[in-house]
Parts: sequence; C-alpha cells; structure tokens
Amino acid sequence: MSKKVVFETNGDVGLIRLTDAPLNLFGDVFVAELDEAVTAAERSSIRGLLILADGPHFSGGADVRIFQGKSAAAAREMFERYIPVIQRLEALPVPTLAAVQGFCLAAGLELALACDMIFAAQTARFSQVEALIGTTTLLGGAQRLAARVGVARAREIVYTADLYDARTFEAWHIVNRVVTDELLQDEAMAFIQRLAKGPTKAFAADKALVREAQLNGIEAADRLILDIGAALFETEDMQAGVERILREGARNARKSPRFKGC
Repeated sequence: MSKKVVFETNGDVGLIRLTDAPLNLFGDVFVAELDEAVTAAERSSIRGLLILADGPHFSGGADVRIFQGKSAAAAREMFERYIPVIQRLEALPVPTLAAVQGFCLAAGLELALACDMIFAAQTARFSQVEALIGTTTLLGGAQRLAARVGVARAREIVYTADLYDARTFEAWHIVNRVVTDELLQDEAMAFIQRLAKGPTKAFAADKALVREAQLNGIEAADRLILDIGAALFETEDMQAGVERILREGARNARKSPRFKGC
C-alpha cells in the first residue's frame, strides 16, 4: 500500500509531499504519515522545507467520515494526536513554504497556514469550510488566519465558509505570491532553495521573534533579542558576513551571499 505523505530531500531542502491524489484527505493514516514526515524533517539537516501535493488539488481537507458518530471524548483524543503535528511543523527552525494548487480547504488550508509562507497557483481556491458541517476550524485555522489577516477578516472567512481565489488571499496577506499553475512548483522550489542557502540560524531567530511577538507582544520579542540575537554573534555565518561586507561592500556582497548555516 503506497504512502499518503512522504518526506524526501533535495540537497539542503526537505520536501513533504502529499501523495494521496486527487484530494489528499486528512484521516488517521494521513496524519500519522504527516507526523512521520515532520519527525524526519526535525531529525534531518535540512535548511528549508517545501510542502507540495501531487495531483490537481493541494487538499480537500478532512475525510468527513472520520467525524461521523464520534463522541466529544473521541474527538478530543483524535485532535490531541492531530494538533501537535501542525504545531511541530510550525516550530521547525528553518524557513517553510507551502505550494498550493487547486482546492486548499479546511485542514489543507490549516496545514498551509502552519508554514511560514504560501505560494499559490493562479487557479487555487481556498476555504475554511467547517461551518458547512456545523463545526469550527479544528486544526487552528481561525487563530492562524487572524495572525495573518486580522480578527475581522478571519471571522468573515470562517463564518461564511466562502471559497476565495488566490488573488484575494494574496491581497489579504494570507498568500505571499501567486504564480502560474505551470510554474508553481518550480518557482516554489527555487525560492526555498534560495532561503536554504541563507543564514539558517538567523532565520530560526527571525521565526522565534515573530512568534514571541504574536504570543506575548513586541516588548517580549525585544527582550528575547538579548538571548537569541546576541547568540548569533558567535556564529560562523555572522562573522563571515561582517567580514564580507567590509571587504566587498554591501552592494557586491548582496550579489552572492555565502552562508554555511552555522
């Protein structure tokens, strides 16, 4: 039986590929394999991660049959297994990017929102559809949308369960970039490869500061700089970067930055 989610590497880039086309529906096996893929990413030496999907759609969300007849206690047990996978993906200390085509619905959108950035194909369509079955966003979509787009717009998205095109989500700062369907995966790969050549430890600090500001405010993030910002001074990348600026000047150094990720 073929896997529904696989992890592989391409140089310094990790790939989590959703392989259960056409809809890549979430269920116990899918999430268990996603968990395995995130674990593999955590244990690897990758410096960037791309999530992409086989087939015409990124994900149609959950296979709703897993909700049928479930008690509150059983649902709680299920999401105690599912939610940490999303949280661990979100916490990876490397840049993460989702490349989205076709439908990106419910749990599929929540998976994409757990990434640092989203690239979308022109024909991609997005929705938190949970209101259609009388439930909430069960893997954290409402709160992660609010972090990107503000509370009023997040409420509109989750209350209406409307279907939105890629350009709308780009205008609302949920999607970072809209590209042609044909070039989606190539452009996403090129972008994450660029980031994987960057200062990995500095990117981890960037992620931590943004997260701290989201959770505890700007002043708390300022305080965190004293720990994680100061620590960067002892990295090989920062000291080499300073020397390169002094030797070549900022304009020339920008043309060919060279970092080891350490």
